[in-house]
Amino acid sequence: MMSKMTKKKKLILIRTDLLEKAAEICAKEGKTVFAFTNQVFENALKAYEMQTNLDELIRLYSLWRLKRNLGLESLPASLINYMVETLYEKEREELLARALKSGEWLGKCLTVKLQQADIITTVENIFSRLMWPSIDFSLERKTDNIELRYISPSSSQERTEVASKFLIGMFDALGFTPNEHYSSPGLILIKFKRKQGEN
Repeated sequence: MMSKMTKKKKLILIRTDLLEKAAEICAKEGKTVFAFTNQVFENALKAYEMQTNLDELIRLYSLWRLKRNLGLESLPASLINYMVETLYEKEREELLARALKSGEWLGKCLTVKLQQADIITTVENIFSRLMWPSIDFSLERKTDNIELRYISPSSSQERTEVASKFLIGMFDALGFTPNEHYSSPGLILIKFKRKQGEN
């Protein structure tokens, strides 16, 4: 007598192109198509139980890998605040200059690694989901203009000013110049305009 009942199986329809790609992967990894498709379904259900989906998880993983490849690090907010406030008091001009250059460097890296049409969306996702998840960060595109909003009630004047310089440097490398700029502790509002001659 069998120790446990065999799980029931059902026939499902799959697009031929997807099945062929799955078969190629299975051949490389030594899996059966049956095992592979069941794993896909199990992972999709796990994602659903986490109140998300595989598309969202794939997007987050792609952003995390891009963040790692760019050498971007995440540190506790309290540590960042301490470092920024200490340096701001002692070497304000140098700190702001380095923030601007760091932003320019990131912008140049993004132009190399990403398609032009995807850059702004990727920037918004990197900062709102990975770099600054506790901050209300958004970008609104209007033809050749971009409106940036950064709201963080806990950010000090020093950190806000450094973040502002960093963002201006990054968008400068992406081909945008600030047209209007307002900042106060915890609030940055910048309207960027595409530079003449930039695509």
